[in-house]
Amino acid sequence: METLQMSVVDGVARAVRDHPDRDALRTVDTTISYRRFGELVEDVAHRIEAGTVPGEFVGIQADRGAGAIVAMVGAMRAGRPFVFVDRRDSEASNSEKLRLLGVRVLARPGAGDDPVRLTEVPDRWRCADAAPTDLPFAAGELCYAIQTSGSTGKPKCVLVRTAPLAAVIRDHVDRLGISPGDTTLQFARLTFDGCITEILWTLTAGARLVVLDEAYLAPGPVLQNTLERFGVTHLKTTPFALTVTEPTTAMSLKHVINGGGACRPAVLRRWSTVASFHNAYGLTETTVCNLITDPLDADDCAESVPLGELVGDCDYQIRDLDDPAATATRGELVITGNSVAAGYLTERGVQPFGTPGETAAYHTGDVVEARAGRLYYVERRDRQVKVRGYRLDPGEIESAVCRLPEVRDAVVVAETHDGADAADLAALVCYYQGDADARAVRRHLEGQLDPYKIPSVFTRVEVFPHTRNGKVDRDALQAGRLAAAETGGPTAPATDAGQEVLRLVRTLTGVEDVGPNDNFFDVGGDSASAVVLVTRLKELGWVDVGVRDVLRAEDLRALTDRLPERSV
Repeated sequence: METLQMSVVDGVARAVRDHPDRDALRTVDTTISYRRFGELVEDVAHRIEAGTVPGEFVGIQADRGAGAIVAMVGAMRAGRPFVFVDRRDSEASNSEKLRLLGVRVLARPGAGDDPVRLTEVPDRWRCADAAPTDLPFAAGELCYAIQTSGSTGKPKCVLVRTAPLAAVIRDHVDRLGISPGDTTLQFARLTFDGCITEILWTLTAGARLVVLDEAYLAPGPVLQNTLERFGVTHLKTTPFALTVTEPTTAMSLKHVINGGGACRPAVLRRWSTVASFHNAYGLTETTVCNLITDPLDADDCAESVPLGELVGDCDYQIRDLDDPAATATRGELVITGNSVAAGYLTERGVQPFGTPGETAAYHTGDVVEARAGRLYYVERRDRQVKVRGYRLDPGEIESAVCRLPEVRDAVVVAETHDGADAADLAALVCYYQGDADARAVRRHLEGQLDPYKIPSVFTRVEVFPHTRNGKVDRDALQAGRLAAAETGGPTAPATDAGQEVLRLVRTLTGVEDVGPNDNFFDVGGDSASAVVLVTRLKELGWVDVGVRDVLRAEDLRALTDRLPERSV
């Protein structure tokens, strides 16, 4: 795409014209050339035009395969906006989505030489009053709708314009050096907007798009084998997938892009040994991607990984957290410009982003910091917590933990101490993946953070649990830790005071090798966990023990020596 004026559809048409005999799509058992792909797109586009009116949304069943890709580009060629519909989502959710958008026509997988069937919306998703929605946009102005995951509330339907997408795709093609002969793995679910850039940067560059069932995409050995088997050169995927999948010299990778979450230095170190590694940032509400780095140097990013430079037709501001009218070097990221989507579609109509008549702006809710000309992610604003009287950004602590080379990833959350009910007994708990033990992580943080930011509890885990939307499941992390703590929990007076105290302290701090010569506070204990420790000891029969005993004890041996004197 030589100019911003060239549309995505024009870019695909050029690839069809210039590379007719190259592979456009590859599945497990089929390849489709650009010549054939162009014919299929034209056929679907004509059928969509005949069965819909300008501005009417077309539903596309989100089954992985050639049909969904042909239908998507066909809808764009026809100038009709589209929305993907996943059969795995609830019938209520799909019915509501299609009703709100007024979808009457659904593109479904076909068979043989006709990979796309156009049908009416099936009864289970149909509403009696379905009709094309009258939206205040010109024909062809909207490209697609994506429903957000609703992780912070009710899912929202985002309307994304066609024109700004061309600049986003062009910048990806240029930044990632995509050319005919390259191969992209279509990794993202079709109901996640990350699929848009994967598909279109490939098909506008005359490269090959590999489309596989999700059975071939499971992070770990399965994904590793897929990357090797299909000769993938360009991969954009999640931090989770990059953390649990091992890069190998048998891969053909040229460029790897981290997207959808914070990038850790350990991930960059591993994957930059086999490919140029990039970090990317963007949101559904701001046309998929707004920032992407050039290839990163692992040594240059040992402290933290930057978000990158602008892509697409947008700009950004950093707004002060206490005074939104003021800018700052650390604050909430606000994306501005044409890449900001048209708005949310609600029952009351379109809710635009920003003030009408002014430059469009979307408040991301992400806290970022500008340092030495680079932008760095800190934390979601709604994840800030108050512990020990201080307001903290867990993301800042996670980033510090991940500066330790032996740590691959970390999640920090505020939880109530085990067995405690009072809110003022909250503790910072750090879950981490890696080879370091809890003592090493704590020592590392003592040189990185103020004391009040250092977590009380460190828990090493093999793999972080994830939600269906690809986010770390923090509730599952806590449930797993508490279940482990309850196993063999105190139900009767202990016969060995020393061993019981050591067990309790290990549970409260996550330090597995706590010994009798350790001071409770040196291994992570604090005033809140001291209260919990005393409560547990009283449950075991040492009814006269108090917090003062814990405070005065030089080490745990001194504490346990006193306990028999306070037994029932």
